Amino acid sequence: MGLLKLVFMYNGNFKSGIFLCFLVPVFMGCASLSTMQTARVTEKGKFDYLVDYGSAYYADMPPNHCPVAEFGLRYGITDYLDVGYKISISSISTLDFKYQFLGDKKSKFAGSIGLGGGIAMGMGDGATAFTYDTMLPVYFSYHPNDWLSLYCSPKYIIYRKDISLEFEETTTTITHFYGATAGIRIGKRVAFLAEYSLFGNYPAEIGILSSQITCGLAFCFYK
Repeated sequence: MGLLKLVFMYNGNFKSGIFLCFLVPVFMGCASLSTMQTARVTEKGKFDYLVDYGSAYYADMPPNHCPVAEFGLRYGITDYLDVGYKISISSISTLDFKYQFLGDKKSKFAGSIGLGGGIAMGMGDGATAFTYDTMLPVYFSYHPNDWLSLYCSPKYIIYRKDISLEFEETTTTITHFYGATAGIRIGKRVAFLAEYSLFGNYPAEIGILSSQITCGLAFCFYK
């Protein structure tokens, strides 16, 4: 793994190595594989809230597992468009928009398309790191009744990582993630969500396949 080599070969500088170790989960993107939402948009003028926890797995990067904890909220801009903001303890904050092109609040089937991205910066002891992501998801969901939903979300993610070390040239890596998430939502104003995500990436520097299991609670304070 090129990034791990960079961490432990940084001229024996222990502090900078520790700094970069803490940034490894950010560069892995392990917190951004989750979806935790159906294709339906948030009601116009209202907020939805989310808290979740999961575990991401990478095939060739010991210790293989990365814990994920997230907090998010969504706001309904129109009847067919909402915006979301998500914060994770192990990744960058992301802002995204979702437009519902199929169905409405009462239809059994719904489809949406989204666009999102984020940026983060870390600094310490002569090292500076930036990471950027762009997400292109599509959402589909089936709602047999008011309290049960099944959803899936194919997604394409582009990550760019820039690491600048003191007296060293900036190292830039671009990784393309492609995969999908499948999940279930149970409940109405307070709902339980569980999902599984599976992604490949190119170039395969992080792992042949990356996966994530996530569970969470969603809250809305309107009928």
